[in-house]
Amino acid sequence: MMRKVNSMLLLFSTLTIIFFAANYSTSPALASSDTTLTTTNVFLPIINTPVEHDWPTVAGNPQRTSWTPEEVTGNVHLEWYRPIEAYIPQNTQIIASGGLLYVSTSNGLYALNASNGNLAWRFDTEMPLGNSPTVADGVVYVGGYDRKLHALNASNGQHLWSFDGAGAGYSANPLVVNGKVIVGNRDGSMYAIGAHDTAQQGQLIWKFTAGGAIYQTAAYNNGVVYFAAGDNHAYAVNANTGQLVWKSNQLPGLQFQSYWPVIFQDQVIFTTAYAYRDGLELGTRTIEHPDGWPYGRYLDMQLYGVWPEQVEGTLVGPVANSAAWAHGKTILNINRITEYLENNPASDPFKYKPWRRAFASLNMSNGIEYTFDSDNDGYAEYLPALWWGAGSGNRYPAIVGPDNILYLGNIYRCCSDEKGIVMGWNPDSPNLMSVVGGMGALAEPQAISMGGSMVYRNLCCDRVGDSFSIYSDGPTGTLWSYNLDDQAPSYDAMWNIIPGYPRLWGWYEGQANSINAAYHNHGDQNPIIPYQGQLFAHRSNAILAYGTGTVRGELPTIAINNVTPSSPTLTESDLISLLETEIGKMMDAGHLRPGFYNVNQFSLWKEFADYFDNPGDTLYVLSLAYPHVSSELQQEIRDYLNQEFQTYFDPNMYATIGWDTGAAREDVTLPPEIQADLSNYPPRVQSIRFSWPYPPFNFYAMWQYAATIPGVDVGRVYELAKSKLVVPVPSLVTNDYLLQKPFEMNAYIAGYTGFLELQTLAGMSGTDAALRTQVTNELNRLRNLRVTLWDKDSYWSVENFSYRKHLDLARNYIWLTPELGAYLNQQLPGQMVTAVTEYETIAPYWFVSRYEAAIGESVMSNLYNYSALFQAKALILGASQTELIKYLDVPAFQRGDLFYIQNLVTAIEAD
Repeated sequence: MMRKVNSMLLLFSTLTIIFFAANYSTSPALASSDTTLTTTNVFLPIINTPVEHDWPTVAGNPQRTSWTPEEVTGNVHLEWYRPIEAYIPQNTQIIASGGLLYVSTSNGLYALNASNGNLAWRFDTEMPLGNSPTVADGVVYVGGYDRKLHALNASNGQHLWSFDGAGAGYSANPLVVNGKVIVGNRDGSMYAIGAHDTAQQGQLIWKFTAGGAIYQTAAYNNGVVYFAAGDNHAYAVNANTGQLVWKSNQLPGLQFQSYWPVIFQDQVIFTTAYAYRDGLELGTRTIEHPDGWPYGRYLDMQLYGVWPEQVEGTLVGPVANSAAWAHGKTILNINRITEYLENNPASDPFKYKPWRRAFASLNMSNGIEYTFDSDNDGYAEYLPALWWGAGSGNRYPAIVGPDNILYLGNIYRCCSDEKGIVMGWNPDSPNLMSVVGGMGALAEPQAISMGGSMVYRNLCCDRVGDSFSIYSDGPTGTLWSYNLDDQAPSYDAMWNIIPGYPRLWGWYEGQANSINAAYHNHGDQNPIIPYQGQLFAHRSNAILAYGTGTVRGELPTIAINNVTPSSPTLTESDLISLLETEIGKMMDAGHLRPGFYNVNQFSLWKEFADYFDNPGDTLYVLSLAYPHVSSELQQEIRDYLNQEFQTYFDPNMYATIGWDTGAAREDVTLPPEIQADLSNYPPRVQSIRFSWPYPPFNFYAMWQYAATIPGVDVGRVYELAKSKLVVPVPSLVTNDYLLQKPFEMNAYIAGYTGFLELQTLAGMSGTDAALRTQVTNELNRLRNLRVTLWDKDSYWSVENFSYRKHLDLARNYIWLTPELGAYLNQQLPGQMVTAVTEYETIAPYWFVSRYEAAIGESVMSNLYNYSALFQAKALILGASQTELIKYLDVPAFQRGDLFYIQNLVTAIEAD
């Protein structure tokens, strides 16, 4: 059997060479014919892998199949490991080419010698890199959050040139095809730049603008680039011209981030992110089991949908007849999954949920989704695989084997700690799947890759690294299994791990020795890379090398090198243009409902889960923006805010705007259960889960509105504010309460400040002198208390861990105002610098909206981080416009991201 495997690999390696040459053809026919590009299908899984079996790009090749002929088996051991101080993003994978390993980090790119781990060269950066590099023809291409695509000499790291023409940072890995570097940018455009040593080196060749930010890495096949954007559509673009080939219907799910589409036969396969908010109303708790209890997790909904009877040990389907494509592995008829996803209009509490599909498989020629009908009932069925992963973010993609079978993790066995396993799928028998290996809990995300006929698995939290063959008589292997700290003492020196659990709770801390947390590794994962007889991966900020060679053990930590600050690529006029664009989107859409976004394990902060549900948010931010936009847009803002004020302030002072009306901020098709439930959440007059009955920050927003917008009846605004004023703060607001929730102290201070200013503006300081004295005294007490109780460290530490740590970075700065910022800097200047410096150290991607790392069992970071720290740098530390511009990312929503708009205004107003 192994002779057969080797012969097959030799065949595919030979075919690889043939199709590698064909794929890079520059013939006029290939370059000019869209029809040829979209209808010629090559069914080999790997057509671009170099002969030496490199892993030169994300997922191994431009088709993103995660397969290489390099098969590593046998008795391997840990040869060496090397900690790295700079944060390595969880979805960044090691790139291997020319005997070197390339590692992208928050502080630059490092090249290590694959055989011994020695540092070959380093390219240090001021801003974090966005993804893994791509190596082609002796050149390394990598994009960063400095808004640049860099080209470096692959052997020595010499900086060759950079492309500076993008409007935002890069979080995607580049393609290098036909003399072009093609990469998506967070500004919503796909760029094609001339590759090194071509006639158009470093120059823009074409640019295609999609309907939303491009976070994901693109795939390429036969002259076409495939990718998804922030509008939840997939796109196919001609790689030679940048012309649109097709745009898909809107895909299911909440977003497309972290990973990549996969080319498989005549399909391009995207992995989704389910569009439910775990543990929240208008989320999983909207859905009730027939017995009357709400679901807490998406995985629970999936579990009961597939196994309503809940019989322990039941498989996902009965055993089917054997077939050659399964290589002796057991085949299951996975009818439970096909029924669960079937597009049947009948109402059923458990099945017929096509909007919950975890994969969207599109025809490469036209973008139409692949379906089948295995039970001949006339209703479409979809690629039969379900969710495996953390409680937010996109699930890990499939891989394509040398046998032209799709391999992926899938649900397998009921019920306790529901289990999944890697399975093989053949579209010729679409309702069947082979059971390959690597069983694990569905809540524990994993990355898979393939070398030869071996599947390599990297399980979350440094728990397991192992391998297994697609052949029933093939080998298996274990690199580590809950013992990595024994094999590699101190490999995780950059990580803080809470003892007593299998690395469930922990966080990156670098050299900060911090109890504040932002990133753990229970979300996105990176694959094991087979290369030159070794296996490589990174875990908890260390590079691990397994093989059969000499044991070198722990190598010295690669420390961060500071670099000279760079000049920003945006001007103030650019900022104003961006501001007007974002506000224009709001004006065009009209009233907006809150922002829908899933973090997971955020229910302890459910008062913060509905983004911009406080009507004061819109009133405040648009009032701030008003002076900086054109006179025409100012008139639109006046009309917009006056309507908002009439709806949510006068005569009824609402604490929330509710979900029952308004346009969506996100371009997402919500699940029908969620969409139907929106009407059950109208505006509320009472706050919940805060100490106040009405948000005190709104008094500050009302002052800004009255002081900025012409024609406002200031007296009426003051009387409305006065009707909701509570002074002093409620008795439940103890010192211990404020240590847990310092943002509430900020809100009270802002509210009392705004009320006094509004009172002055209305000419009521004398008339309401007694009230003024009372408010002033309480304001002064709280300002003093804010200084006394200041603590950069989280209330929740190792001893009392809580998922409230999601707000460790933002908690001190939510509802920060210029007045409070100046006061804190005056009273505690050293402590202010120390705090922000530490937060930037433990969360170097803090400024990135929708960042793909969080604490706990999550992928997506909450959105308060990138707003709160930006405001802290500006309002407390007094950062310059030049400094702030570096930290402007892109909006987290398609429209109405008030955090982004506020950051733009703050940067415009900075010196």
